[in-house]
Amino acid sequence: MRLQILPLLLLSVFIPFNSKAETPTNPPEFSHPAGTYENPFGLELSAHEDATVYYTTNGEVPTETSNEFQPGDPVHISGSVMVRARAFREGYDPSKPVTKVFTQLHQNIADFDSNLPLVVVNQFDDVMHPEGLHRSTIYFSVIDLDDDGRARLLSDELHLHSRSESNYRGTSSLTFPKKQFGVRLIDEQDENRNEPILGLPSENNWIMHAPWDDRTLIRNAVAFQLSSDMGRYAPRTRFVELFLHEGDGPVTEDHYHGVYMLLERIKWDDNRVDIEKITPEDNSEPEISGGYIINFDRDIHIRSTSRNTGFALVRPQDWDITSQQRSWIEQYLGDLENALFGANFRDPDDGYAAYLDPESFIDHHLITETLKEMDGYRLSTYLYKDRGERLVMGPVWDYNLSLGNYTTTEGWNGHDPTGWYYTHVDPEDQYLNGWYTRLFQDPDFEERYRERWWELRQGAFSSDHIVNMIHDYVDKLDEAIDRNFERWDILGDDVWEWSRDGFDTYEEEIDYMVNWIETRLEWIDTQMGEPPADLSDETQLRYFWYFGDKMLNNTPFETIDASFSLVDNARIRFHSALDGYPFHEDHDLWRKASMERRNQPTDINYREKGNEGRPFNWNAMRALQVRQPFRGDAGENTMIFELPTTGMDSPVFRFAAMDEGAAEELVIDYSVADQSGLNKTDSDADSSNRTTGEPEWTTEGIGDGRFSLGQEYQEYKVDFRGIESVTDNPDFKVRIRFDGDIIDDDRGNRVTFNNFSFEDDDSEPVSASYDDEQKPGTVRLEQNYPNPFNSTTVIRYHLPESGNVTLDVYDVLGQRVKTLVNEQLAAGSHEVTLDAGRLSSGVYLYRLEAGSGSITKSMLLVK
Repeated sequence: MRLQILPLLLLSVFIPFNSKAETPTNPPEFSHPAGTYENPFGLELSAHEDATVYYTTNGEVPTETSNEFQPGDPVHISGSVMVRARAFREGYDPSKPVTKVFTQLHQNIADFDSNLPLVVVNQFDDVMHPEGLHRSTIYFSVIDLDDDGRARLLSDELHLHSRSESNYRGTSSLTFPKKQFGVRLIDEQDENRNEPILGLPSENNWIMHAPWDDRTLIRNAVAFQLSSDMGRYAPRTRFVELFLHEGDGPVTEDHYHGVYMLLERIKWDDNRVDIEKITPEDNSEPEISGGYIINFDRDIHIRSTSRNTGFALVRPQDWDITSQQRSWIEQYLGDLENALFGANFRDPDDGYAAYLDPESFIDHHLITETLKEMDGYRLSTYLYKDRGERLVMGPVWDYNLSLGNYTTTEGWNGHDPTGWYYTHVDPEDQYLNGWYTRLFQDPDFEERYRERWWELRQGAFSSDHIVNMIHDYVDKLDEAIDRNFERWDILGDDVWEWSRDGFDTYEEEIDYMVNWIETRLEWIDTQMGEPPADLSDETQLRYFWYFGDKMLNNTPFETIDASFSLVDNARIRFHSALDGYPFHEDHDLWRKASMERRNQPTDINYREKGNEGRPFNWNAMRALQVRQPFRGDAGENTMIFELPTTGMDSPVFRFAAMDEGAAEELVIDYSVADQSGLNKTDSDADSSNRTTGEPEWTTEGIGDGRFSLGQEYQEYKVDFRGIESVTDNPDFKVRIRFDGDIIDDDRGNRVTFNNFSFEDDDSEPVSASYDDEQKPGTVRLEQNYPNPFNSTTVIRYHLPESGNVTLDVYDVLGQRVKTLVNEQLAAGSHEVTLDAGRLSSGVYLYRLEAGSGSITKSMLLVK
């Protein structure tokens, strides 16, 4: 047998295997980076010494019949040229194509620079059809700001350089001279290419929005940011200046196309509409229940089975949804309508609230009315449904006819800052086919609508916040405004039958918008009744983290959203000291350098409002721990709190914390930078503070940022009042790190936190510190644990100094039933166990006497 196998083994050694399928040729290299240039030059292409490079300049993928590059005979580059090259080597697969675009700049534009990023679009001969009838393959290049805060058109250091399938898009906007277009980034194989652009999360689908009828250029930006400030996802935006080129000549000043807004297209994605992506295989429960994105607009792809309400499919799309999924979502919408228009529509279990999320419908209605968006409810009205969840209204889209930018002969008076917009739409057909008409017939929905208005007026909808937002956008556009209106001379003109006649200057356009929104907010105030009493308190809770028994146990967390948010969204992001975190439970590093639940309740800084109005319950509360080691191969354990201060002017951060053998100090600092690292107080003219990574952290205004930890819970307060860059800042963050002599240990110890709160506190400011009543120098008596209890429970207390201590237990009649402690004790933390085996069920009091004072708490014995 061995003799029969040996020849086969020898063959496998001496006969070369076919490497072609396994080893593609390395791609060719270019002697010059892609980008813009002034003077013609020769381009060298190189590859493996046994490979031959073929190239094209017409956009086609090179083959062995294409132009063969001859070393020493460079490709002459002049004008605008797309060079695509591949390397071919016998016995190997051809390399992947490499594409680079070289764009010559005319001398009248070569020194162009801006405080905004620049986009250069090369269409070559595949020019986008003016009516958007087909997609063209273009080249999409982005030039970001340099360290000095300027973007220079002459650049071979491109932020993004990508092929794209693009087409002009829109309905009415297709008739405008300045057109918006879609961008689908594609790779060399024509597949989706996900890329982050200008600090926005990575994706392949983008929109280049072209403000035309909105002569402020910022109405959509304001609406999207305002929705985000309300705590809802809305497309993120970046303003840019565009050069739109076709053909093979140089780019000249005539190709300048004005100010555009790069924005995210609405689609399912972890960083956009964060829902499950339903696949063609998801045709049964529970997978078939989501996710779906639909749109109430002109196109109709599905109809509800009850009231025949029509919707367009966004995701999945009309051409890739299965018949089962189509039937399922139509039936769900029909069931929703049956509940909404049924006799028990107010029932929380059987009515509309079982099918749709009322809070999202309230928020969408409020932003539509506040900005008086005149397409609202009837066009561009998006909704989505996640797997196993209810239907949610949003995201917002297409607000160019808002903020007083609408006029008509039909009496709708969009330019009038008073009056409700919804009264002009057909209450049955256009008003989301009567959905909103029915919702407002529920007194609870209407009451919550009014409450939400007053909540938003404390933050996102405060006059100062919106006006400041408008002026911030104007500051960003700065010099680009003049160039835009030199290119498109429309100030003072009537550009569209549905938009308001324009003012002669940009300053007048902005003044009009500011006056309009201030008057609008004041008018809506008069329609909403008196604000709830708790909104007039000196201290207004904005965010709170309650850690309860529903929190997953033995689970390492990366993020934890606030359990209570008045407006905006707040979250904790955790960076572990160990690379690869979070680890699976079978991993050696599972539950190391982690952020997890801990069973360590406390009533310190507990806020009933932050926990749906529930009184403190020792048995239901848990805590949050950060476990050793605190330093490792990925740096140090770090908690980052994202705390938008939209509309806030007196922010204060409080929490309870204790050390359990892991650290001696908390190190706290903060950042006021946005996603790109640009500080709130920076102007776009000085955008050199833009970074691509870590924000700039500081302790300015809060002392040295170091807070000593004790062995029992203490309350910590970091007071940001009076720090201008912190107030009304959607990008504000607080960072907590750890320090001490044992910081590198790995013994399973921890630092434990509880009851994080962030509030607008208009009381007298004090410096960052522990609250006086929670300082280590105070006698402290904890709530017993567990409580209620069956037979035994533990009572903890803290003494600031040594002395005689008594701890007695009393029944409700005041009779002492047990003495737990009566002795001289040293300073520090102590605990004692109560054995209640001989006591009857009922309420008992326990009183600690130490020094000149006493503290009494109650507990419940249940047998």
